[in-house]
Amino acid sequence: MARRFGAEVLVLSCLLCACSTSSSPGQSQSDGSTGNSLVFLDAGPSVPVSPDGPSSCPAGCNYQTQQGCDSGQMCHPQLNGDTVSPACVTAGMLGVGESCVWQQCMAGLFCGSDMRCHHLCCGGDWSVCASNESCTFAILLQGAEPGSSPVPAGVSVCEPTDDCDVFDPESCPSGKSCYIVDSRAGTRCLTTGTAAFNGSCSATKLCAAGLTCAQSIDGRGSNCRRLCRAVPGGGQPSCPDSEGVGCAHFVRDPPGVGECTPI
Repeated sequence: MARRFGAEVLVLSCLLCACSTSSSPGQSQSDGSTGNSLVFLDAGPSVPVSPDGPSSCPAGCNYQTQQGCDSGQMCHPQLNGDTVSPACVTAGMLGVGESCVWQQCMAGLFCGSDMRCHHLCCGGDWSVCASNESCTFAILLQGAEPGSSPVPAGVSVCEPTDDCDVFDPESCPSGKSCYIVDSRAGTRCLTTGTAAFNGSCSATKLCAAGLTCAQSIDGRGSNCRRLCRAVPGGGQPSCPDSEGVGCAHFVRDPPGVGECTPI
């Protein structure tokens, strides 16, 4: 973490995009099963749709579109006491991936905790990110005063997704587990969560290892679902009867990965 002008910048991981809208399994059911699981290899939707980031940004100048600021300025998070708000400040000159310190990046970028410039994005909108990145890393600003708490900025940055395996605990270091972090099946090692099967989950309340956060079928909140092996003929792990007997692969899931879904 770097201390700049009385504030510390933290970029923390979250699962904003992983809490995806549920879909009912489609018609492409395989004719094999393992244990108590029926396998649906193409549960849809066919094309992942990126969230509307600009409309999710806090009121004021817009972090993602940079609208609301004059030429030569940029919309940038500013810490004021215990709140963070967007403000127009003098734009920097550094581009994506360049080494930086506070407010040295170009308009639309932010100097992250790795001291490099990253695209700003809101609401999990990956449309401004590179193909191997995801908008799932929330910015927190922390004051210089001892004991001060980090304050959410209401905006994230695009950072690379990992190639970890959700079925392989050893693909992540100790204390972390592999999670699906966006609706394009991106994965990343994050600090292992504690929310149990069917428990409520969110960007800040992660599911336990082996589970994923998805919006409930009735659209009322998000809960944790068991991940299962979605391959022809089925595989392990499969779905216990108590956790949804249909193993459905959605476009948001990596190849061979499905979610235990009621059918």
